[in-house]
Amino acid sequence: MPYRYAWFVIAALIAATVLAFWPGYFSVLGAAPLAFHLHGATASLWMLLMVAQSWAIHHQQRALHRSLGLLTFAAVPLFLMGGLAVIQSMARATVAGADPFYAIYGARLGSYDTLSTLAFGYLSFMALKERRQVQLHARYMLATALLLVGPVMVRITDRYVPGLIIHGPQDFGLFATNLRVASVFVMGVAAWFYAANPRFGRPWMIAGGVAVAQAVIFDSLSMTGVWRGMFAAIAGVPTALLLITGIAAGVAITWASWQAGMVAKRRAVAA
Repeated sequence: MPYRYAWFVIAALIAATVLAFWPGYFSVLGAAPLAFHLHGATASLWMLLMVAQSWAIHHQQRALHRSLGLLTFAAVPLFLMGGLAVIQSMARATVAGADPFYAIYGARLGSYDTLSTLAFGYLSFMALKERRQVQLHARYMLATALLLVGPVMVRITDRYVPGLIIHGPQDFGLFATNLRVASVFVMGVAAWFYAANPRFGRPWMIAGGVAVAQAVIFDSLSMTGVWRGMFAAIAGVPTALLLITGIAAGVAITWASWQAGMVAKRRAVAA
């Protein structure tokens, strides 16, 4: 199994997430919107699952690794539900117009998170489909964690890095700079992992491509009236319908990927 210490790196990413979101979320849990709780809980569940699975397989706990893998059937739908919930929360904050930050960046961040959610769905599909191909399975799983690095890094730089700290509305321009820096960092990590083993590098190529698309769209299509109108429409969708859609999409992805893996197994046996 590749990436022997991946569990440790993901655990460090969890710690960095707490640091990044402490001022705006963890320190004010009681006042945070429900959508933030859903997103925080479901994303945390996914990262903890990756830590546990990676630790188990690298400590010869194969049965535990397989048992934990079954949680994917719940974790993927929940993650997608949380992702859609926070996208709608941002859309409603943007439409409300009360927050000057969302007035500038709401729709643009909406495009960023929408791409992340779609990419997560695809990468988790491929991870489960390739569950018998260890090299690909591990990389597709870990590539989902790379989707979380950008948002974490942005919030660390705009809160803690001198010269990039956002003190108030007068510094909002720095947020775009911080996001671009984070995107380049994610691209570099993806390229480094790809170069280390190009034969099995497709998951990292996809994750890097998503980072490129996010950076380009953030500074182009997400600023158009067409996207702003589409994003604003999300605010009006009944929340229950949106959450059910996320769960249904996750169930469909896990079921389809499981079946695809079974077909691949039968073809391998027949060959």
